[in-house]
Amino acid sequence: MNRKIISLLLSLMLAATLFAGATFASAEEARTITLYGDEWEGTDLFHVSGWYTSQGLTQDTFFTQGADDPTEILPMICSAYSYSDDGLTLRLTFPEGMKFADGSDVGPEDFKASIEYGLEDLDGDGEPDSDWGYAYTSIIDIQIDGRDAVCTLSEYRADLDYFLVQPFIGLIPSEQIESMTRDELLWGALPYGMYYLDEYVPGSHVTLKPNPYYSTLNPLVENKGPAKLDYITVKFTEMENFTLTQMIKDGELDLLFGIDMEMYRELEGAPGITVLDATYPNIEFIEFNKDSRGLDDYNVRKAIALTLDRDEMVFMCDGLIRAEYAMATPTMLSFNQRHYDWLKENLTNDVEQAKALLAESGWVDTNGDGYVDKDGENLSFSFMARSTGSSVTVAQEMQLELKEIGIDMAIETLDWNYRYENMTSDNYDSGIQSLSWGEPFLILNYAHYDPDNLVGDELAEFQALVDDAVTETDEELRAEKVGLAEDYLMNDLSILPVYSDVEYTAYRTDLEGLVITSVANYYFNDLE
Repeated sequence: MNRKIISLLLSLMLAATLFAGATFASAEEARTITLYGDEWEGTDLFHVSGWYTSQGLTQDTFFTQGADDPTEILPMICSAYSYSDDGLTLRLTFPEGMKFADGSDVGPEDFKASIEYGLEDLDGDGEPDSDWGYAYTSIIDIQIDGRDAVCTLSEYRADLDYFLVQPFIGLIPSEQIESMTRDELLWGALPYGMYYLDEYVPGSHVTLKPNPYYSTLNPLVENKGPAKLDYITVKFTEMENFTLTQMIKDGELDLLFGIDMEMYRELEGAPGITVLDATYPNIEFIEFNKDSRGLDDYNVRKAIALTLDRDEMVFMCDGLIRAEYAMATPTMLSFNQRHYDWLKENLTNDVEQAKALLAESGWVDTNGDGYVDKDGENLSFSFMARSTGSSVTVAQEMQLELKEIGIDMAIETLDWNYRYENMTSDNYDSGIQSLSWGEPFLILNYAHYDPDNLVGDELAEFQALVDDAVTETDEELRAEKVGLAEDYLMNDLSILPVYSDVEYTAYRTDLEGLVITSVANYYFNDLE
């Protein structure tokens, strides 16, 4: 049977069995909102590849981050956590009184069952079957001590801490894990959250209803109990951006996540609409092919870096990007201010030094056409930008700036998958790439799309620096080590951080009580 049909039947069964005696407000009196987002893949967060913003309504995280300081870790499901001095024992405390939407108690045994479920390797490839299982493979044993889950770790890894504030590790009732198959759990799993899935219509929408037993420790919201809304509809029918902007103007939608540049310009200042910065940590960076003519010269790559004026790029994009000077940006954990300041002061906005470096390598304008050349050929390369969004505008500004030092840059616009394929197959000169994550270790480990840019001893040395940072238990020292790894990346300038995309959320102004933090965490607890 088709998986989506199975999914629909499971969700209908769930809706029929949960709260058989519960009543909700009539359609005329119902308190509800409608969102627009990406199509869901399931409610089993351990075995879906994507877990979108709206799905956070059905899955609380163990902890959350401060509204303005992402390094501040606040309680949410768990009331406390601590590490042993050697970093090899992690203790999580689960308070009494929390219940899943079916009325069963939330406790440390659900954490134990959920983690063991996420670490299952049924296909025998030596890796967890869960797409996100790598994040907690360091957990080798879990013991229950009263209301605590005591985890024995093979090693301390700081990226595990970040997963405790993200929904990729969560709680599914232990009874469900023991009694249901993976296929049944895909849409039948009931993770702990403020809402639960009531209806799923493939290609159309999901309907969420409130967990009547819900409670939270989240200090960023006033309402610590069940949701005040009777239900939420999340639409994901594919629609043009123009249609979406018109729908929120007309009141058919209450909230739009991640609006693009065109939508931002259309909605900013529109009557009855509020547009807020809701940027999840991300970095847009250039990768150079060191096998390409001209770009194989370090002086040329450095000259390009010195020429780029990020502030002018921000201006050209109407403020829809933010200038960045490190792969690990200020909203990420373990951010290193020293490296950020060094790159800003030493590798930007120095056209005269850039011209001198080109001349030092023999690149001069011998024919008076405004472009430097060597051996009868101009210094030129192509740059792959995304076919939509800010990178096209950034590329156009780069093109103008590089012309000032005599470099001819051609622009290609490609969908992300083609850019990725070209870079990984070494079929490119340069291009924009992006990574989005709230801690630096995934960013650093995936910084090179071109497999030939960092190899052999250099790759081993870099990985050793990253491993030394991620296993450092002292937070300040860990940030210092992150800076050392970033320093190493800038040694050959095969990649160059440039900016981050600023993401916006638009919502109806009469939607009161919505909480959005500096790292784009959304809380609907106070909506009514």
